[in-house]
Amino acid sequence: MNCVNDGQPPIALLLLICLIGGGCATTLPPTQSTYNFDRGCVSAETASKNAPVHETESSSADTTANQGGEAEETYSPTAIEIADTMHCLPLLNHLARLEKKHDDMAKTDRIRRRLVTRLQLATLEVSSLVAELECEVHRADEVQDRLKYLQYTRSTSQTILSVVIGGLVNVMTGGLGIATGAGDTAHLVSIAGGTMEVLFGTSANFTKVRQEFRHPHNHLERMWTGEESQEFYPARIWRFLTKPNRRDLHGQSLRDVLLQSWQEEGRLGKPDSRREKERKSLLFGPGGIYDADDLHIRETMLQQLESSIQLMHQDLETLLREVLIHQAGEEEET
Repeated sequence: MNCVNDGQPPIALLLLICLIGGGCATTLPPTQSTYNFDRGCVSAETASKNAPVHETESSSADTTANQGGEAEETYSPTAIEIADTMHCLPLLNHLARLEKKHDDMAKTDRIRRRLVTRLQLATLEVSSLVAELECEVHRADEVQDRLKYLQYTRSTSQTILSVVIGGLVNVMTGGLGIATGAGDTAHLVSIAGGTMEVLFGTSANFTKVRQEFRHPHNHLERMWTGEESQEFYPARIWRFLTKPNRRDLHGQSLRDVLLQSWQEEGRLGKPDSRREKERKSLLFGPGGIYDADDLHIRETMLQQLESSIQLMHQDLETLLREVLIHQAGEEEET
C-alpha cells in the first residue's frame, strides 16, 4: 500500500504544532479580585502616617558620634544600634545618665516615656509594613493556586487521553492484523496512534497556564533600585534595611544581603540572559503575564523581604525589654 502525501503536512506534525503553539500555553483573563484586592494591601493614608515624632528624627545627621556614651555601659550593642537607627541614641544616652544618677526620678520617667513612645510607634510601622507584604504574598498565592489547578487539570486530561489513544490503537491494530493478515494498514495505524500517544503524553509535562497579574505598588522594585520613598518604606525601616548591620560579618546592609541572595539563588535567571531581563521587568515592574513559577518566585522574594523587616521587630523588642528591666530595677530599689 502506497501512501501519498500530496504536499500536505502530516497529521502528526499538525497535532504537534497545535499542542506546542496553543495547547501548552494558555493566557487566562485576570479575575476581578486581582485588581480590587491590590489597593486593599496598602494601608490607608493619614496625615500622621510615617510622620516623625520629633524634629530630630527627620534629620539626616549621623548620630554615631553619640555612641560610646553612657548607654554603652548599661545597654546591649543591639539596643544601641537600633536606637541609633531610629535617631534615638541621644535620648537613650540621656536616659542612661539619669538612671545612673538616681536623683531625678520624675525626669527619668518623662525621658523613658518619650523613648518608649517612639519604640511603640516604630513597632506599629513594622507591623503595618509586614501586613502589606503578607497581603501581597497572599495575592500572588491565590493566583498561583488557580493556575496550578488549571495546569494540573489540563495535564491530567492529556495524560488520560494519551492512555486511551494507546489502548484504542492496540485494539485496532490487533483487529486489523487478524482481519487483513497484519498488512500495511495495521502498521500505519500503529505508527499514527503511537505518534499521537507520544504527543499527548509528552505535552502533558509542558502544559503552561498564565494570567495577567498587576502590582503597581511594588515593594520589590524600590528594594531593587534602592530608591527611598516613604510611600513604600517608612524612614526608620528604610534606615534599618540600608545601613550596615551588625548581623553581617562583612558589615553589609540587609538590603545588600537580600539582593545578593536573589541573584545567587538564580531566582532572576542566568546572569545577562534574556530570561533574566524578562524576569526583572516582570518582578520589578508594574506587573505582566505570570505563570505559576513566576508567581512562586515573587511570593518567595516577598517573604524574604518580610523576614528581613521582622528583624527590626526583634531589635525593637530588645531595646524595649532592656528599658523596662531598668525601670523595674528602679522600682524595686524604691
